[in-house]
Amino acid sequence: MLKGFTRKFKPLEVLTEEKIEAIHRGTLDVLQETGIRFESEKALRICEENGCIVDHDQMRVRFPEALVEEAIRKCPSSFRVKARDPKNDLIIGGDTVYFANACGTQTVDLDTWEPRDATRKEYYDYIKVLDALPNTHYLNPYPYFGFRGAPIPMK
Repeated sequence: MLKGFTRKFKPLEVLTEEKIEAIHRGTLDVLQETGIRFESEKALRICEENGCIVDHDQMRVRFPEALVEEAIRKCPSSFRVKARDPKNDLIIGGDTVYFANACGTQTVDLDTWEPRDATRKEYYDYIKVLDALPNTHYLNPYPYFGFRGAPIPMK
């Protein structure tokens, strides 16, 4: 397994338990009252088959509180991200920290310093550099971000 960095200190406690619970309750309320819009008939069908309230005309899914709580209880405390070579698998969870990249939506023209969409070659070069970095454990190479000519919803 690819070795990340082991956290040897207590995690930061930015929020109190009461604030965390308030955020959780608010999230449950939004999921149940407002819901989420899914623009996929298949997703709407799956949600409906699993106990959600689906408005097919509005393409909106409302999630019952009990269903969300059950899903949270079923979540594992860690999971494996498989690599092509098993020795590079990552175990996400616990006290190990891994570093990954995050794609931007634009680059900067080095001649004019103006923001612009990257070219396909610039994007490929970006992936090559990230792949060579010894402390980057996971590449997130979504080609939609930054490609010149990509549709706006994909950016």
